Amino acid sequence: MADVILLVLLAGVLYFLLCLLIAFVRALLPGKQCRRSHFKDTFWTFFLEILNPLNWL
Repeated sequence: MADVILLVLLAGVLYFLLCLLIAFVRALLPGKQCRRSHFKDTFWTFFLEILNPLNWL
């Protein structure tokens, strides 16, 4: 049982880090004046997408 919980937590942390990486790369792309706003919008879009249970099916 502890292995399953550890696996779920590890997957969550890895997903969080992946979202950070994608948002960071998109914020560095040219053409955006406000990088912080673009980073925040990208991160929350990707991060909240995993919380939708319909995506798990």
